[in-house]
Amino acid sequence: MDADDDHVLINTEKHRRKFRNVQQDPRVTVTIWDRSDPYRYLEVRGVVDQVVEGEVPRRHIDALSQKYEGKPYDGSSIRSERVLLRIRPVQVSAKAD
Repeated sequence: MDADDDHVLINTEKHRRKFRNVQQDPRVTVTIWDRSDPYRYLEVRGVVDQVVEGEVPRRHIDALSQKYEGKPYDGSSIRSERVLLRIRPVQVSAKAD
């Protein structure tokens, strides 16, 4: 997962259920839990207002892999075209303590 100034960014592939579900209904919820404290979380409810195709999602997954794994993304597991889902937040909830 990633974000820019206005959107939560989810990088996925066209063959995955996540993408097919968004095509049916663009309303989504993204929840992030703290592994060390399951009562601490961030939840974003929003709407996918843009699906980015082409080279941008492929470059984005490489940047994410570099950020979290320290190396380029291993594209051998890609089964279909990568897409970037831009989610406009509508409601944000969090439990910090």
